[in-house]
Amino acid sequence: MNTNIIANNDNNFSKNILILGGADGIGFAISKVYEKLNYNIYVTSRNKHKDSNNIKYFILEATKENSWLDLKEKFNKDNIVFDIILNTIGILHDEVNNIYPEKSIKNMDINFFMKNMEINSLVSALCIKHMIEFISKNNRTVIASLTARLGSISDNNIGGWLSYRASKAAQHMIIKTASIELSRNYNNLIIIGLHPGTVSTKLSKPYIKSAKNVFEPKYSARKLVSVIEKLDYTSTGKVFDYSGKIIPY
Repeated sequence: MNTNIIANNDNNFSKNILILGGADGIGFAISKVYEKLNYNIYVTSRNKHKDSNNIKYFILEATKENSWLDLKEKFNKDNIVFDIILNTIGILHDEVNNIYPEKSIKNMDINFFMKNMEINSLVSALCIKHMIEFISKNNRTVIASLTARLGSISDNNIGGWLSYRASKAAQHMIIKTASIELSRNYNNLIIIGLHPGTVSTKLSKPYIKSAKNVFEPKYSARKLVSVIEKLDYTSTGKVFDYSGKIIPY
C-alpha cells in the first residue's frame, strides 16, 4: 500500500498527516511545522485552496455526512494511510449573528447551543467514524482533536460559557469512548484531545485581552507537535494541554 502519495524527492518514506480545518489559524501553523518535518500534508477546508509543495487541499463540510463520503472517495483512489489525523475545527462564538459565549444560563440560545455541539463535538465523532478506514492496524497512529480546558467537568470552578463547555465535555467523552472501543482492533492507535492554550486567532480574538497568556499560532503549533511526538499507547483516551500535562475529565 502506497503511503507516500505526494511526490517528495528528499524522503521517499515520509509520513502522512491529515489536518481538518488546516487552511488557517492553528491548523495552518501546524501544517507548516509538519512541512518542515517532511510530512505529506493533506488539509481540509470549506473553501477551495491551491496545492503548494507537499500540501494538498480538499473541500470538506465537516458536519455533513455526504461531504465525508466524498472525501473518502478521493482518499480511496490514492490508497492513502495516515500516520496522524488532527482535527482543528471548532467554534467559540458566532460573529455573523453577534452571539457569544453566555455568561449565564439565562442567556442560552438554543441554536447557538446546538451549533456548538455540532461543530465542537459531532465533527470529532465523524472524523473518527470515517477516517478510521485510512489508518494502519499495526503502526503507530495518532488521532487528535483540539479541545479546551473549559471542557473539564472537574476543573470547572467559575461556571459560564455553558454551550461551549458542554460541547467540549461531550468531545472528551467521544475521545474516551472511541479510544476504548478501537483499542480492541488497533494495537497502536492513540486517540487524544489537545488544548492549545489561548492562541491569537479569529476564534479567540474577542477574549485575548482577559487572558493571562496568549500564544502566537506558530508557538502553540510547535508545542502541540512536541506533545504529539512524545505520545505512547498509554496516552490514548486522555486530554493533554500544550505542555503535555493531563487535563482531567
